[in-house]
This record gives sequence, C-alpha cells and structure tokens, in this order.
Amino acid sequence: MRRSDVLKRLAITKDDFVVEIGSGPAPFPGTKLILEKFPFENLERWGNVKPVAPMVQADALRIPLKDQSCDVLFVSHVLEHMDQPEKFLEEAQRCARRIYLEFPSFYRELMYAWSFHKWVVEIQGFKLLCYRNDIPQMFHDFFHKNYDLLLHIWSEERFEQLNSYLYAETASLSIEISTQSALQVALERGHTGDQKVNFAEARKPSYSTGELAKLLIYNWLPRSVLRWKQSFSDRQGENAFHKIDSTLFEKFQCPRCRSGELSRSKTAILCGSCDAKYPAIRGIYHFDPM
Repeated sequence: MRRSDVLKRLAITKDDFVVEIGSGPAPFPGTKLILEKFPFENLERWGNVKPVAPMVQADALRIPLKDQSCDVLFVSHVLEHMDQPEKFLEEAQRCARRIYLEFPSFYRELMYAWSFHKWVVEIQGFKLLCYRNDIPQMFHDFFHKNYDLLLHIWSEERFEQLNSYLYAETASLSIEISTQSALQVALERGHTGDQKVNFAEARKPSYSTGELAKLLIYNWLPRSVLRWKQSFSDRQGENAFHKIDSTLFEKFQCPRCRSGELSRSKTAILCGSCDAKYPAIRGIYHFDPM
C-alpha cells in the first residue's frame, strides 16, 4: 500500500482542525496549521516547507495551542528527531484528541542511517518503543548519494515495509525508552551464518502510469531544466503562507504561562498575562525565538 492510500483511509474530515508538526515539502492535504521549529532551514529535511496553510515557528515540546483545541496532530517523520519524545507525547495528549504518527522502519534506517535521527521507533499495540539510534552507516553514503526519482518511486511502492505509522486517540498512547540500542536489536534480528537468505522470486511492482511518465520525463529533460525547477521552488517566500485569521488565532495560548490572553500586531504576538513577546520574523510568528 502506498502512503497516499494510507492517508486517504484516515478518519479525518475536512472540518477537523489538523495541526501538522514539521510538515516539510510533503504536508498532509488537510492541514490547517503548520508548526515548524526551523521554518527556513532544510538541514534535517529534503526541501522547503510547502505553504498549504498558515505557519508559526514553535517547539513541539511547547505547542502554543489551548488544551484539547486540536482535533488531529499530524506528525510525520519528526518523532525520531526529538531529544525527548516522551515529553512530546505528554504535550500531544494535552492539546490534541487524535494523532497520526509516521517514522522510518528498521529497514529504512539501516539503509540510510541518518546522522540526525536520535531514535528508531517501533509500534507495539498502542505503545511507542524508542531505541537509541546508534546504527552505523553500513552502506556508507551509497543510498544518500544515489537517491533519485527511481529510488523514490521504488520506496513509495514499499511504503509499509520502509515506514511505520499509527493513527489513534492520543490518550491511548504510551511511550517507552528501551534499554537496548537500535544496533543491538538489529544485530539480534539479522540473519547470520546458515540463516542468511538470498534473492527470492522477484515481485513485479504495480507502478502507475503517472509514475512511469515521471521517470520518462526525468530521463528526457536536460539536467539544466531540472536544476531551474528546483531553484524556482527554493525561491518561494514567506508571503506564500496563508494568514492567521481570527478564528485560528483564538486557539493559540502563550507557551510560557499557558494563558490565552494574547493580542497581536504585524510585528509580534503579546501575552497579557506574563508579558511574553513573540516576534514576527520574515512574516512568521516565532513562539520559540532562537
């Protein structure tokens, strides 16, 4: 099953207030608000944030939303980056009724071994089990250097093997930090000696016509055109993001004192309770100014 098919099956309606944390260049189509810790830095993501909804800068451990004000928190490929995933779950349970979580599986982490992923996460029922990520880059930089459209489409076809996901009530979830590291678990589960396996009968994937057309165009177009397309995408500015209307603003609260007594101007959001000031930087309100 492809990721698009998984997302279509989620019990999320167009009226749900969906808040996405770390949306990056591939946000959920129903997102109503984007929370980004690093709005204009792509050090730990593969492209610019796509402006499908209003965006504010905030830390996922201090979400600037009122208690239970969010219908769905959408958190895709973010949990593995966090220093304190258990603290995030507490915050998610405070402000949201439901949550969608997605992160790389052991297979995908073994392939890429991203340097900035702090955890490998598994799902056991309604428990998230986090292993400290000490997996070495056993393939060196092979998959990073050779990642292209073909590998991307190949990975999309195998979404459920390369990713783990869960959609649940936030109150039903728990989290555990394992005493084992990710490498210890990978070595325990890996085939060794006479148990090693080789190629089985190849499974013919059902690549869509659209995917095959993309590959044809990708191989036919000059590289200069592809570079121009990427540079054009990189030039999108903060003005492309939707503005925060009054209905959305009513859902915010001060992350410092948890007060909802907020006022705003074009340059800042002000808390009337603790006098905290959250400036607008490049058109984006910063609830966690660096």
